[in-house]
This record gives sequence, C-alpha cells and structure tokens, in this order.
Amino acid sequence: MQDSYREIFISESLEYLGNISRSLVKLEGNPDDPDSINEIFRCVHTLKGMSATMGFDKLTQLSHQMEDLLDELRNRKKKVTSTIIDELFSCVDVLESLVEEIKFNRDNKINITPVLDGLKKFLRGQEKDKEIAEPATESKDFTEKELKTLNEAKGRGFNIFKVKVYLARDCAMKGARAFLIITNLERLSQILKSIPTLEDLKTGNFNFSFTVILITKERLEVIREELLNISEVDDVGVEVIEILQARSTVAEQAAPSLKKIESIRIPVERLDKIMNLMGELAIAKIRLMQVVRTYKIDPLEEVAFMLDRLSSSLQDEIMQTRLLPVAYILDTFPRVVRDLARTRNKEVDLEIIGGEIELDRAVLNEIGDPLVHLIRNAIDHGIENLQERQALHKSPHGKLLIKVSRQKGQILIEVIDDGKGVDFAAVRRTALNKGLISQEEAQTLDNKKVLDLISLPGFSTAEKITEISGRGVGLDVVRSKMDTLGGRLDFETKPGEGSRFMMTLPLTLAIIKAMLVKVVNEIFAIPLMSIRETIKLKEGEIKMLQNFEVIRVREEVIPIIRLEKELGISPSQEPEKGKLNGRISVVIVEYGQKSIGLAVSQVLGEQDIVVKPLGSLVRKTKGIAGATILGDGRVALILDILSLR
Repeated sequence: MQDSYREIFISESLEYLGNISRSLVKLEGNPDDPDSINEIFRCVHTLKGMSATMGFDKLTQLSHQMEDLLDELRNRKKKVTSTIIDELFSCVDVLESLVEEIKFNRDNKINITPVLDGLKKFLRGQEKDKEIAEPATESKDFTEKELKTLNEAKGRGFNIFKVKVYLARDCAMKGARAFLIITNLERLSQILKSIPTLEDLKTGNFNFSFTVILITKERLEVIREELLNISEVDDVGVEVIEILQARSTVAEQAAPSLKKIESIRIPVERLDKIMNLMGELAIAKIRLMQVVRTYKIDPLEEVAFMLDRLSSSLQDEIMQTRLLPVAYILDTFPRVVRDLARTRNKEVDLEIIGGEIELDRAVLNEIGDPLVHLIRNAIDHGIENLQERQALHKSPHGKLLIKVSRQKGQILIEVIDDGKGVDFAAVRRTALNKGLISQEEAQTLDNKKVLDLISLPGFSTAEKITEISGRGVGLDVVRSKMDTLGGRLDFETKPGEGSRFMMTLPLTLAIIKAMLVKVVNEIFAIPLMSIRETIKLKEGEIKMLQNFEVIRVREEVIPIIRLEKELGISPSQEPEKGKLNGRISVVIVEYGQKSIGLAVSQVLGEQDIVVKPLGSLVRKTKGIAGATILGDGRVALILDILSLR
C-alpha cells in the first residue's frame, strides 16, 4: 500500500469520526433529529467503503454493523435512547483506536467482538440472511444499460428505491409468496433487477429475504405500506438510491470534462520548513533594505523595494496556510463535556462561540490540553450537582461557555461556567495549611493572588481525589502552557454565580509586524497590533498621581512606564536622541480596555520580525516575550506588554 493513500485514508477517517461524534452529541440532545442520524449514517457508510477498499477488515466489519443499527434508527424501526448513543460512542472510540493502529503501523491487537456483540443486542431479533448479497447501489455494480435506464428515469422525475423484503420464518411457500410480492410491485413500479434473480424467487431458491431495485413515481411510504399489507411479510426496508453516474465511454473520457484539482494535502512538517525558510528570507530582506538605505545604492533601490513587496505578499500567503479555525479543536469538546458530566452525575449544556476564528496551527496544537483542564475544573469544582442547583433555584442544567474572540494581535479564549465560583475561604484555608501565605496576606486575598495560589503545582481545594480532578495539576498545566506560548491566564469569579477563566494567546508564533524602539543603547521590538500611537512630549508634561507617573492625552489619563528603569538598563552618559530639545518619545500601547505609555529613548520604525523562542533560563523574564534577529545580525528582544503593566 502506498504511504500517500494510507495518509489520506487516516486523515479522512479521523475527519469522519469527528463528524460522527459531534452528530451523536446533537442526536442525544434531540433524538428526533433526522439530519443528525442521516449525517452519522453517511459518515459510517463512507468509512465502511474506504476501509473495505484499503483492506482494513476490522474497520469494515464494525462500521458495517453500526450501519445496520443506524439504518433501523433512520427508518424509525427503533427509537434513539441514551443506551444506544453510549454504544455508538463506544464504537467510535474503538474505530479511533483502529485508525491509530494503522497510523503507527502497530500490530492489529484490538478486539472488536465486545462492541459487535453490543450492537447486535439492539438489532431486530436475529440477524437475517447475512449470506444474501447486498444490492448494487454503486455505478460499478450496474451494467451500462442499467445505469443508462436509471439516469434517464431520474431525469424524468422517477424515484429509485432499494426494497428489502423479509418473509416470516414459518412461511411455507416462499416462491409463491415472492411471486405475489413481485406482482404487486409491478403494479406500482418498474422492477430493474432483483437479488436473487426473478427466476430464483419464483422457484423458492432463496432464504427468507430478497432485494429489489424499483423505478417508480410512488412515494417510499406507499411502497412499504403496500408490501406490509401482504400476509407472511415480516418486515420491509425501503431506502432511496442516489443519482448514479454512468461509466464514461472512451469518447466521453476524451472530452474536456475532467475534474480539476482544487486542493491538495501537504504534510505539516513541510509547512513548518517553508515557514522557517520564509523567516530566513525576511531577515535577509531586512538586511538588504538596510544596506540599500545606508549606502544609497540607487540601481538596487527599485529592485529592493520590489523584493520587499513580493516577500511581504508571500509571507502573508504562507501565514494563511498555517491558520486553522479554532473549531478544529473545539468541535471535540461537546463529547468531552458530555462524558465528564456523566462521570460526575451532572447535567451540563455546552455553548461554543467564535469557533470560526482562525489561529496559527502551532498555537492551536498547544491549547487543547489547557482547555480540557479548565473544563474539568468547571465541571468538578464549579458547577453544582442537581440537588444543590435546585436548592439555589438555578436551572437543573449547568451552563458552560467557551468563547473565542480577537483582541488586537491576540486571541482571547474564555471558559465561563454558572457554578458556585471559586471558594476564597477554601483557598485561604488550604494556603495557610500549606504555609504558602501568612495570616496578614490571607486577609487581603484578591483575584490575582488567588490565581497565583490555585495554579501552584499540587495545590487543590478538593476534599478527595476523583478521576477528573483533585491532584492539583490542572491550572498548573494551563499556567505553564500560557508561559510557554507567550500568553497569559486571568480569571474572574463571583460567589454563587460562576467563574470566568481567560487565556490570552498570540495569533501566531512565526512572523509579526513590530515597532523597533531604542532604550538607552538597547533595541527592543513592540508588537505593532498592541500599539495605539506614538507621541513626543516635554518632560514637564509628565505628572505624578498617587505615586505613578501619568500623562494626559486628549482628556485621557495614561500611566507611564520608563523602560530603562523597568528593565534595569543602566543609563548612558551620552544624551539620548529621544530627549533632544527636552522631548521624550512615548509609545502608547493597549491591552483589553486599558492603555499605558512606554517612555523610550528613540522610535526607530516599523519592521517585520521573525519571532525566535527564548531558552528555558530566560523564558520567564518579566517583560520579555521572545527575541528576533535584525538586519545587521544583532539580536533584539520582543517586549511582553501584558507583563509590563
């Protein structure tokens, strides 16, 4: 088997399994939703066909058995129940494990017998006539003449049905009964073919079921009701056959109607290499532009600016290939919430807002685990059980919201619950017992200090350890991941009303636009999307307000941070350019709804920068988010505005 086909199969199978899980969650909430059942059936049917083509027998066998049960649900022969949904979820889990085995070339050791037996419990009595061949429903199984007849009938508005008839097991004269059924069908429709053949049916040379392909103007319900009125007919299954395309002749194949390739699959590793090369190209471009400006090489100037424009366009296109909607991760969470809630015997409704917002794949890969931990905490610690919610006159169903939104050059992901909120008294008590705070500090706990405490490794207010939480690793993992990604974790809580955890993340970890500034003799980069404006002002315009330096800009009072003091940079003996003529350069940046001014020595200008991660020893340095390489080869640090405030 070619690796390319195998990779395509794995990718598409996981996509179909994701669709099945999402549709099962919707179906459990609305058991009468035919769209969800049809979507699950289509996905399972496609997965079965793909698996059979690739020769993966266990996948084929299990998906085929699921298809049988789904067919009964689709035709309303069985009602959707929580037990059936649980069984189908178990099947999805096994299918995912089978795909994982294929992905990593592991030995085929998964036993599918238990889930097959579980499915059989829900099927109609005993399985019927499995040895009878399934009817042809794909173009390759029809003759060219039959395909032509089907397409012409479709074009004239006829319905094409696959009818499977089950006779009673005690039927004494199968052949005569089958002949009567065929006669009744011929009154209502044209019979294209039957399995077994009509001759075998008339002679009784078949088991207790057979299949017929019909072309008719009648509705599906009419056909089924007509046959069920015939005695000794135990059951009838009728389903629509989709439009079938006739096989192309040699002349048709030569016609200009070939499909065009509109999308291709590219390995993630190749995209990462392209992004790295784009970063090196951006650095080389910056250096070239600097050389052209410094030495005023006129013949190169036009070429350099064209290269600048083309490389910027190329960079934007490459960045787009790395972006994926957040729904790529969030679509799995309805199942996660369902399973966690059932474990704790709670009813939780999940709402997701902003799943269409796109995020860099590298960031997206890292946020799944933190989100799971936040959801676990919300379900286990936040949302009350049914009795507690009723006593508080709350809705029996807890509410959990995952909200994604853009904020300047960042993404904000909020996890909000309507539970009891963070118990400050329990946090205070646990922190005192562990010796993490003094009695004086315990009296002045605020949100920031509480978050610092509950995100410490091993800190937990749970009275007992459960499968979901209690070991004190949840928020510690979230905080660590935010630090690694250059993001931030915040939270708000109201006793009895719920909690809101907020993860602020960069849009991308690759190339960003930044403003270069000079602080004494050091150069720093400030992400451009965080900057509101740059101004120059006189030293006398800076005032003191409650021990903070502030300035007034268009009736707005903005606090000032002098970066040389904040970052511990020794002052230079030479006069700073930004302070010539007594004026100071200030870069006003925004975070959330607030603004802050950064006093710098000089504003150097805008530039695309390639973000380079910092080593573990300096990663947590306050005020620094990363580094970049400038055109002259020097390293400039990227400021973390969020930690400077």
